[in-house]
Amino acid sequence: MSKTFRKILVTNDDGIDAPGLRVAEAVAAELADEVWTVAPEHDQSGVGQGISLHSPLRVYHHGERRFAVSGTPADCVMFAMAEWFAEDPPDLVLSGVNCGANLSDSVMYSGTVGAVLAAAHLGLPGIALSQAFVGDREAIDYAPTERHSAALIRELWEAGADRDGYQRACWNLNFPDRPVAELRGSRFTRQIGGGIAGPRLVHGTDGRGLSYHWLAFERRPGAIEHPQSDVVALRDGFVSVMPLQPTRCDDALADRCWEQGERPLP
Repeated sequence: MSKTFRKILVTNDDGIDAPGLRVAEAVAAELADEVWTVAPEHDQSGVGQGISLHSPLRVYHHGERRFAVSGTPADCVMFAMAEWFAEDPPDLVLSGVNCGANLSDSVMYSGTVGAVLAAAHLGLPGIALSQAFVGDREAIDYAPTERHSAALIRELWEAGADRDGYQRACWNLNFPDRPVAELRGSRFTRQIGGGIAGPRLVHGTDGRGLSYHWLAFERRPGAIEHPQSDVVALRDGFVSVMPLQPTRCDDALADRCWEQGERPLP
């Protein structure tokens, strides 16, 4: 089978040594003639689309076309574009495979998703891959992502996923925690809020007697029942396929306000 892409850039937010990154590299190798990996040196979960402005970036060679960067997933995309791809950009940025799903309210915090949004701002199509799990994160089964990612990506591209304009150039794919034989298919979904009830703090005291606080979330995915939601798709045994848009602007509301014309200041 001929390859769908000429060149793919792979990154993630779990770090250069994460097992899910090897899965993403294998998926990329199925799809492209040339695969580059530029991933964070360490775990960068939860950094969203953040970039490093207050510390320099350092790069470490981890093999042929494989590098670690001392920054965020978005940093990795930006660094790769500036250092290696300014004249010959990749055809796709593949981010993941994340250890755990990126659903509902978590999408906005995800570094996995942040990488593909950073790519979209540079005019590059991108796909985020995440594998849900329940229980021990050290025993996560990436088989659903391994088995179906490449075919789903080919299907999206053959359907014109990269030709509908800027807003349809990036996608968030989440795979349920089920045996491959029990997957029911894929479902196009929307981001429905309500998965996070609110923030919470885990308090502690360090060796010098000074207090510290870990920020965490109270999650309630069971509260989401909307049939188009990504949470319900995984609950029903479907792969969630969500189109993303890098702009934060509410375009429909902006158009309605534009029609009202300019107004004097109050």
